[in-house]
Amino acid sequence: MKKLLFLLLALPLLGLAVSCDDDDNLPKVDITFSYTNGTVVGSQVYVVKPDTLYIDGISVKAVNTDHEATIAGLVTYYVDGRMPGLVASPYERIPIVTEGLSIGQHNLSVAMNVAEEGCALASAVVGVRFNVVADSTDIPSAASGYSNQMPVEYTLK
Repeated sequence: MKKLLFLLLALPLLGLAVSCDDDDNLPKVDITFSYTNGTVVGSQVYVVKPDTLYIDGISVKAVNTDHEATIAGLVTYYVDGRMPGLVASPYERIPIVTEGLSIGQHNLSVAMNVAEEGCALASAVVGVRFNVVADSTDIPSAASGYSNQMPVEYTLK
């Protein structure tokens, strides 16, 4: 009877050991943002005040070409720590109104779930610096030309 009792007490501990996640099974993806009214130079986005910066969509592509990857669930946006919006689809357009923002550098953070075929579901956090400038002449020149898309760095958990 004592052995059975000890086995029953050890069962929850066994469940904890089994439920541990393996970080080697996280998705390996490339995440790209598309913008309207935003000019990408280097790894930063520039927008002229009072234009509204639009994030047109987020694309996710698996590094392993045999796999499919997608954003699963809601996408949450934060500008300087405040939440301007929550969208149900990564292809849904979200406006970042610059009229109330000061001239200078700001932080855009995005939280979302990333799913890749054959991998564990992961939470991704993306950080993008964007600059609000007074005039289009304040946008630095880009040696490789201007773009409205930018691959972004992310952290998976």
